[in-house]
Amino acid sequence: MSAPVTAGTAASPPSPPPPRSLNVAAERARTPGSFTGHHFNSAGAALLANGTVEAVIDHLRAESLSGGYEAAKHAAPALDAVYARTAELLGARLEEVALVESATAGWQRAVSALRLRPGDRVLAARSSYVSSALHLLSVERDHGVRVELLPNGPDGAVDLEALEAALRAGPAALVTAAHVPTSSGLVEPASSIGALAGAHGVPFLLDATQSLGQLPVDMGAIGCDLLIGTGRKFLRGPRGTGLLAVRRPLLDRLAPEAPDVRGAVWTAERSWELVPDAKRFELWEAAHALRLGLGAALTDLGALGVDTVARHLAALAASLRERLSALPGVRVTDPPAAGGAIVTFVVDGLDASEVQRRLTYRRVHLIAVPAGHGRWDMDHRGLTKVVRASVHVYNDVDDLDALVEAVREIVCLHGRGTASGTGRQDARGETRAGIEPATPTPAPSTSHITPTAATPSPHTTRPDSRRHDAIVVGLGVHGSAALRHLAARGLDVLGLEQYGLGHDLGSSHGATRMIRRAYPHPDWDALVDTAYRAWTELEGASKAQLLDITGGLYAAPNGRPDPLRGPGCREVDAEEAARIFPGLRLPAGFTAVHDPRAGIIDAQETLRAQLALAERSGARVEDNSAVLGWEADGDEVVVRTAEAVLRTRRLVLCTGPWTAAQVPSLAEHLTVTRIVNAYFAADPAGPLGPSGLGSFSVDLPQGLLYGFPSADGRGLKAGLDSGPTWDPQAPRPRATAEELALLSEAVAQVLPGAGPVTESLTCLYTMTADRRFVVGELPGVPQVLLGSACSGHGFKFGPAIGEALADLVCGIARPDLDFLSPARLFPGGTS
Repeated sequence: MSAPVTAGTAASPPSPPPPRSLNVAAERARTPGSFTGHHFNSAGAALLANGTVEAVIDHLRAESLSGGYEAAKHAAPALDAVYARTAELLGARLEEVALVESATAGWQRAVSALRLRPGDRVLAARSSYVSSALHLLSVERDHGVRVELLPNGPDGAVDLEALEAALRAGPAALVTAAHVPTSSGLVEPASSIGALAGAHGVPFLLDATQSLGQLPVDMGAIGCDLLIGTGRKFLRGPRGTGLLAVRRPLLDRLAPEAPDVRGAVWTAERSWELVPDAKRFELWEAAHALRLGLGAALTDLGALGVDTVARHLAALAASLRERLSALPGVRVTDPPAAGGAIVTFVVDGLDASEVQRRLTYRRVHLIAVPAGHGRWDMDHRGLTKVVRASVHVYNDVDDLDALVEAVREIVCLHGRGTASGTGRQDARGETRAGIEPATPTPAPSTSHITPTAATPSPHTTRPDSRRHDAIVVGLGVHGSAALRHLAARGLDVLGLEQYGLGHDLGSSHGATRMIRRAYPHPDWDALVDTAYRAWTELEGASKAQLLDITGGLYAAPNGRPDPLRGPGCREVDAEEAARIFPGLRLPAGFTAVHDPRAGIIDAQETLRAQLALAERSGARVEDNSAVLGWEADGDEVVVRTAEAVLRTRRLVLCTGPWTAAQVPSLAEHLTVTRIVNAYFAADPAGPLGPSGLGSFSVDLPQGLLYGFPSADGRGLKAGLDSGPTWDPQAPRPRATAEELALLSEAVAQVLPGAGPVTESLTCLYTMTADRRFVVGELPGVPQVLLGSACSGHGFKFGPAIGEALADLVCGIARPDLDFLSPARLFPGGTS
């Protein structure tokens, strides 16, 4: 019974429900690829959700167990449901939709079925996709059809007045447009085009390849008679899926040029009958697994709601368009009628493919679209190529920040005239001189057994039946970072540490480390940039301050052959150095490089944060669990500890000074040295405190002296960047009186306010001859990755190297790390 209405008033209609909001975090959680970088290529092929992947794999597994025919019969209800979801998405009847292999396959079957004849007019929008245009041009050349290009209006969309004039000029056989083109964010006025075509009785073919999944598409409301689309773009379905819809009464008049047993019944020797529905356009041979994956993607979209998705994507793209437009040297190329999820732009003076490549190095993934993919549109606008970014439900503001900042950086680097010419590509995608290979090193066995220091306990090891996606050995700064990023991507990952967590026997212990941009070679610049961004990300994730930007001075005698330099750094003389850091006094004949973004890392808190984040994401950690040996076994690796025999798809060795024990073939390339650090009495409120000193190094006769101001109550910290060769398995005594006297002498030479030594500690450096790290696949054993030999300056890169190792485990190439590849130590051979 309805509620009573008060006299003299009218019942108000119920208020519409508020718009649904999109839970981006939930979408990211079920999209593992969203953790492998910043993905802006939904207009090419969107990232698949877990449910879509599982639907495909489940059916393939069923085919392997029961056979393809039997699996298809069992899946028939689920396959039928895919048609129902497609019809619901398009506002079409069930019998009007067909599933095809691609949008192009649907286009060709539909247009061929129109049986265009000589003189027939096809009115085509400039937004038409390359494959559609090529088919029309072929029909024009071979069959005498007339293809007429519709002009665009001032907003970049089809000029509707010109379309109406063309329709009035004489009979037309077809009107066609892309709802959204491949070359911009334009949204054509599809419903207006449909209304005009319908008023003149001309079929309207809408290419909805780029609009399905990002915009509401209702064939009845739009007035289109034929529609094509693909599964791999904004619908988030697998590649190799497409759809074709033909509305009645046109469907009843169309017959495919090449009928298939799926769409026709062979009734007599020379006759056949078409099936009554749109399946007449299908082929009997189909990838049922892929279609079920498409069905899962359509179910997800239905649950979210197309309108909800469209609002989210339009808001993100509008923000991105605005932010890119504000960057000097960047021009957004979308026409005024742009909307939806696609944004296109160019960078002044850089080819779009080069911009794409440089963004890929920064883990921002999008695509460059050449004019050859949209000649009718791009030639008309004077464009040869554009960069295309497209957002989806798994993108958020952080992704936009990453893209905008990466473009800003590329523009700045290009504006400074970065290196050009021929040679190898460096980390930024810039070119550097080629490196001549050294004499090949013999390739030893891929079976590696740790020597006596890791002797197994007397009890028998047990097999671990679980296969891990990755095992990380060594949980210092690089290992804990790799563990964290692998776990965050949803991998089954185990971390093994041979001693207790946070032990002081390796290279990652102690309170502080240095971060700086100043490096002697530009090869390092991009990795330094990546490192700073990685620290910012880690601080945000851990809710902890890990960096203290103090500025830094790095001094050496005049005329040093390999002086430090770097982005934002400048050379200063001794007088200016004294003004910057009053606590530091340079010897005569010295100059320094000032790095205003240098600073101090909280090393202990970093290790704690990375391990906590790793465990929070599901990583398993076992300390006091030494690896006794490992060996490759097919595509996997068998790892032996005193407690178990483990199997893993990838083994990541971040074993620092113990790397040669795990990979004996590296022994001749690595040198482990023992380094002494000490704290010196100093007033934190004086010139050796933060007000008068930052991070520093001075190249003295005693060695490279480095250190930090007195800030944590322990005094001034300093060390010499050299020491004796050391066996990491040998006992490590305290610093000797002679070592501390040498260090004290160096400190007194440039830090006259320092008092006596109050405490000391030792650590181990693992050095290569070129002082570059060893990061990447072990040559000859691609399932084993190395992240080690950091040569005394690797802590600052810890979070970035850990993320890079996770990329490599996931099969994501990191060409920016080629200059650190283990392959440089084994040219022409394997490990």
